[in-house]
Amino acid sequence: MNHFGFNTMRTLLITAFNLFLFTFSANAQNAESLPAGMHVYGATDSIETIHAGVVYYVPFDGEPLLDWRERVEYHMRRAQKFHQREFSGQSNLIYSIYPSPFIASTARDGFPKDDVNKFYWHIINEVWHSGKIQFKPDCFPIVLVLSDINFAPGYDDWTRVYDRSNGFFEPPYDFCDGYIRGDGEDRPGSRCGGSRSVFWPEMHIGLGLVTADGWRVPIKGTDCVVYHEGLGHAIGLPHPEPIDNSVMGLAQYEDSIEKTWIHEGQKKSLGWLREGIDHTDLFSTFDVSHSPIKPSPQDQVTITASFNSRYKIKKIIAEVQTALREPFQFLGKGIVKTEKGFTRVSWIMKPLESNQSAAYRVRIETMCGEREELWHYYKVRP
Repeated sequence: MNHFGFNTMRTLLITAFNLFLFTFSANAQNAESLPAGMHVYGATDSIETIHAGVVYYVPFDGEPLLDWRERVEYHMRRAQKFHQREFSGQSNLIYSIYPSPFIASTARDGFPKDDVNKFYWHIINEVWHSGKIQFKPDCFPIVLVLSDINFAPGYDDWTRVYDRSNGFFEPPYDFCDGYIRGDGEDRPGSRCGGSRSVFWPEMHIGLGLVTADGWRVPIKGTDCVVYHEGLGHAIGLPHPEPIDNSVMGLAQYEDSIEKTWIHEGQKKSLGWLREGIDHTDLFSTFDVSHSPIKPSPQDQVTITASFNSRYKIKKIIAEVQTALREPFQFLGKGIVKTEKGFTRVSWIMKPLESNQSAAYRVRIETMCGEREELWHYYKVRP
């Protein structure tokens, strides 16, 4: 484990939440004053139905990704399924995606660079007050911005490298490369990012911003970032103490969202009534991975999807992308093996040159009509 990187990300998570602690004045209410049914953490706003209005936010001089809608939909579907599973249907998440990129009034180099909070409010206020985001009645509203940019310039979420030639070397710019686990596998996060969120009790709304480092290149954990910032903090959920690997903790540095959880105590504080949770469905058990985790330029890479054999395949496809603005390409027919109650389907990727990256995704449809997909990424490093 890269302890410097781990502790840095942990500190960033805690700091990002504490920066907006003042908005949680409603938490001072006694538990007896809270309503029956699902409600915001420490407040009375009902969350029996949450409506997230989602926008893809692009600077005035930016170039939107051609497949931005697929990337947004991917993260929102996963957040929705996770929310449904964790709250047993007692709180429902619906979302609507603004049909085109939300083009900012500010060019890429015109955003606040001296204060990450100013950066956050600059973006949130422009979207929130544009009048373009409409919410259904009788729902708890959340403005969720998925940004095409980060707080600090120079970080490339495809290469996972920070360009130090722009002259910024003071914190937080001195450690801005993408987060890499101790085993060499990539996870989302960069100190250049700026993702954060707030529940504003006086306005009865949640306001979430996920910057490019947290979602634009989907890898294991980006779905956790979208839920953590875009939904969890937006309904008032704090970080757990002590910090752990739940979705409101450090889940994004561990795995995809289906592998994590929300603390039962936190859920009860939202009005959740305890009942069993199904961790055997396709959403919870479908997994993709690649091997070797740290490929060299000489290595073929095997991409493998695995799932419980009780799910019979109607269709399963793997696709790969070797540049962010290029289309995904089919990998052909996979090799299917079944053993010990699990089915594994594998595809072989040819070697890539040093410092090249590959994004891949696997989509499955069962004979019963269930559908799942997972995206991931790897980079060939020297």
